[in-house]
Amino acid sequence: PSGPPHRRRLAAAAVALALLSAGVGGGVGALVAGNNDNGQTVVSSGGLLRSTDNGSGGTSPAAVGTVSAAAQAILPSVVTISAASRSNEGSTGSGVIIRQDGYILTNNHVVSDAARGGSLSVSTQDGKDYNAKIVGADPSSDLAVIKIEETGLKPATFGNSDALAVGELVVAVGSPLGLNGTVTSGIVSAVHRPVRTGDTDVQDSNAVLDAIQTDAPINPGNSGGPLVNSRGELIGINSAIATVGSGGRGFGGQQQSGNIGVGFAIPANYAQSIAEELITGGAARHPYLGVSASTAGAGPSDPTGEGTGATVENLVGDGPAQRAGLQPGDVITKLGDRRITSVDGLIAAVRSHDIGSKVTVTYTRNGQTQTTEVTLAQQPS
Repeated sequence: PSGPPHRRRLAAAAVALALLSAGVGGGVGALVAGNNDNGQTVVSSGGLLRSTDNGSGGTSPAAVGTVSAAAQAILPSVVTISAASRSNEGSTGSGVIIRQDGYILTNNHVVSDAARGGSLSVSTQDGKDYNAKIVGADPSSDLAVIKIEETGLKPATFGNSDALAVGELVVAVGSPLGLNGTVTSGIVSAVHRPVRTGDTDVQDSNAVLDAIQTDAPINPGNSGGPLVNSRGELIGINSAIATVGSGGRGFGGQQQSGNIGVGFAIPANYAQSIAEELITGGAARHPYLGVSASTAGAGPSDPTGEGTGATVENLVGDGPAQRAGLQPGDVITKLGDRRITSVDGLIAAVRSHDIGSKVTVTYTRNGQTQTTEVTLAQQPS
């Protein structure tokens, strides 16, 4: 997904900027020709109209609630991350500063090359370059925290991703194709989309994101960068894109066709809890239900992977589900107030809760709908 990092070992996309210049004779005339929305206009010596408004040049505050205001708020906190493996294969992604003393949140797949004995560097928006180290990584959630030796940085402010409304304005910032500080905008297309990370380094069958879906353009290299609301508050970490012709959503980059208006971000509330655990302990914990399951009622040609629920196949001995009375063959249709239509949806729903949370599970057994209360436990290592 997403943004997967932009892979340098792939053919780099060359962006040619053609600058056209021409001599301009004479000066700007002093004749006032009229008014426009920004102020007065004057007529040049060549008979062309020109505004006398010099513009803000990015130095004046933009109107509250606009894309420009959100970008101004978050840009100082956005970084470009370059990772290289021992074999000198590398990738470029994005990250967001979350503490003034150099802690940066990003995707695990952005830094995975460096985690295997390679190197890691960070470039800030003011053009400074730093060596970085990995503080902690959690492949299961596709999140990682890295650190540079610097203080006085501007950290992003976490917003409340649970309060997001479908249709709300969002802004994505990052380094697609290595173009640092790129700003794009769109809306929240949906919430609670179960999306598998697709990271080939992850062997965890529970590596499913409870994602925010957005149509804000996200491309390879945006991975790990912020998705913010109209106030510039962090409400997601850009992580994945859907692609056409590659069999669905996936990280990696080799088969990606770029943005098609379907991107995914890890919700900020979840990302904040994982980041805090990585900073304080170097590892993250996750809740689990204690079942292995399959999607019930999904047709073999259904591209969405959705069905009528999640069929319990096996239970962990003395796990949360078994203690609550669930049995093999039960079809889970709701977890709390969330409808369950697939096994991935069940995993995402479980991961949206805290360890120790008590949740109501609705299921069918022998054609009868029943409920039970389950206390979610910590997933074993």
